[in-house]
Amino acid sequence: AEALGARALDVPGALPHRLVLGEADSALLSRPPLEGRAIPPEGLVDPVAAQGARLVALGSEGGHVALELPAFESVDLFVGFLGVVAAAARARSLGALILRGYPPPVDDRVAFTTVTPDPGVVEVNMAPCRSATELLRASRAIHAAAAAAGLAPARRQYNGEVTDSGGGGHLTFGGPRPEASPFFVHPHLLPRLIAYLSRHPSLSYLFAGRAVGGSGQAVRPDEQARESFEELAVALDRLARAEAPSPERLAGALAPLLTDRFGNTHRAEVNVEKLWSPWLGERGRLGLVELRALRQAPRPAHEAARAALFRAVLARLAAQPFPIALTDHGADLHDRFALPFFLALDLDDVLDELRREGFGLGAPLVAELADDAHRVVGVAALDGETRLEVRRAIEHWPLVGDLSREAGTSRLVDSSTTRLELRLVGSELHRVQVGVRLSDASHRLPMVLHQSRRGVAAVFGVRYRSFAPSPGLHPDLAPLDPLELDVRGPEDALRIAVHGWIPGGGVYPGLPADDAEAARRRAERFVVEPAREPLAPMVAPPRSALSRYALDTRRVV
Repeated sequence: AEALGARALDVPGALPHRLVLGEADSALLSRPPLEGRAIPPEGLVDPVAAQGARLVALGSEGGHVALELPAFESVDLFVGFLGVVAAAARARSLGALILRGYPPPVDDRVAFTTVTPDPGVVEVNMAPCRSATELLRASRAIHAAAAAAGLAPARRQYNGEVTDSGGGGHLTFGGPRPEASPFFVHPHLLPRLIAYLSRHPSLSYLFAGRAVGGSGQAVRPDEQARESFEELAVALDRLARAEAPSPERLAGALAPLLTDRFGNTHRAEVNVEKLWSPWLGERGRLGLVELRALRQAPRPAHEAARAALFRAVLARLAAQPFPIALTDHGADLHDRFALPFFLALDLDDVLDELRREGFGLGAPLVAELADDAHRVVGVAALDGETRLEVRRAIEHWPLVGDLSREAGTSRLVDSSTTRLELRLVGSELHRVQVGVRLSDASHRLPMVLHQSRRGVAAVFGVRYRSFAPSPGLHPDLAPLDPLELDVRGPEDALRIAVHGWIPGGGVYPGLPADDAEAARRRAERFVVEPAREPLAPMVAPPRSALSRYALDTRRVV
């Protein structure tokens, strides 16, 4: 009160200590705190500030001092007030303050992090960072605070599977002010970015959560309706011929087409809701672009590595020409690029191009981005140095048409289909056969031999129903558990069983207590045994069950 030149008074109720600057109606000085009151449809209005005065309410909460901030019409006033509060808090040796009340005014000097409860997770929207190093520092602080509160960026499932938390790891790019946004300073940056992401599916799938595809939360343009994809190609072509498209033209041409198949802009891989929208006021005209095909990062270093990757891509596209044209992958998008092997090769192409053009990331960041240990289901050694690596691949779960849920905000997908990648590495791969045991026969997989900078590998995918959903698709289709594989080399033969639950039956006593227990449960579900009895004959699968890169066992059983 002394520092502000305010008069002090006490009132009954919560936050009873009041500081008043200026003159205001006495009835307003004892108003209840803003906390817990409904926000009117027209928005928050501070009636005391409207009279040219200020009212600060103080009290104690959980052993800390809580302050309800008044409304400020300028950032200068807000920052000056915080300076006075900080000095008073230091003088009293306070360890923490709880600040609430009216939100502050915002310009490029004010940045804030928001923490919001969301179904199943706590959503943290970080303050803007000027560099990947700054983002790393902030991310470390957030992860440490979350750990202290008993929160984690990943979930341990009963069977030992470790998945992301279920939240998103979205990245938003822009400038300190709307007019300084790189998407306006370089008007062809956004069209080039859309074309670049179209060419490289690894940037859409490698770092995404498990629910991807046309029914996911970050739909690519080529996962929309076909006519929308073609219209986007027209829009990009016209923007490519424009010398310097304005913000209005950029947003007007692209925003209606960057959606999911149902027209939802918030479920598009590239979200431009806050680029230059005429419908959202100032919050819609911030020059921001959000990339949504990113799951919650498992650790701060991975979060920073992703940010560095996409920032390097944007810098390269801003500095140098890139053809503004969509790539039509056709069936390969959900077949070839469902396998981690080909996604990793595609990411290699991205990283190599960045390095050649002067935007390379360096070995530590590349190693962080290339880490796929979370995908490995198990490894089986065969004939010396030859081994079979089994990885969890990408599956594009379909939407279940359920009219009773049509009015809600959630969407029901059938997540019962699992896709695994089978990867043979080593020598004499052409002499190794891999089959999937179905009924009394082993269906031979036409492994695709591929030579790349990563060496020689033989790769193929297997799709199968891992559980029976309710509700879901195909109610008469039983789950396949375990998935049984036969591997035959020149000398050795193995039988591999990939179990979804405890081999032999039974239930787990509870969730894994730690990562070591989760790893133990995963390991016991991947059973490798020498083939002691004659293996079932190898037969060719029906052509209807084969794509170029996967066998769909659901069309065999």
